[in-house]
Amino acid sequence: MPEPTSDPAPDPAPELTSDRATGLAPESVLERMPGRAPQVSGLHHVTFVVTQLDPAIEWFARVLGAQHVTRFDHHDETGVLFGVILELTGFAGMVELRVATAEYPLRPGYDPVTFEVADDEALAGWLRHVERVGAAHSPIKQRRTGRSLEIRTPDDTIIRLFTAPAGGFDEVPFQETHVDH
Repeated sequence: MPEPTSDPAPDPAPELTSDRATGLAPESVLERMPGRAPQVSGLHHVTFVVTQLDPAIEWFARVLGAQHVTRFDHHDETGVLFGVILELTGFAGMVELRVATAEYPLRPGYDPVTFEVADDEALAGWLRHVERVGAAHSPIKQRRTGRSLEIRTPDDTIIRLFTAPAGGFDEVPFQETHVDH
């Protein structure tokens, strides 16, 4: 009977030490990584689990200006509507609202997405808007790389709006002090 053979042990992955200034692994390390991942092309959709679709569709329309795209409604095999797709102006992806089930449970206090806004003026405009429409929200908070506003859905999911860093993420200072948590 032949002896079992074993494949040689794979080469260990290169150590991913980061550049202190950028926090990124040096390009030379990334180039040596076996099986480097292909590039993603964008964000397809974000899913929010909700208790009921109609009130959620109304809330997302009133608070975020979302438009329901009925041709993408999701029905189960018996014809029951369990999910819908919304479009948000300025967001390249789609937003899915999906009824909570055992497979898709509600997660109160969860913050699945942070949307970017142009600057402090845009964030202040959002604050005025959510106050006008009566949405539960936080005050504007100073964060490590900008400022944010948290909006709570009726199912207690947090949607965060965050200012875009001036000059992009490559240039933004990361501050650990004087931030709101």
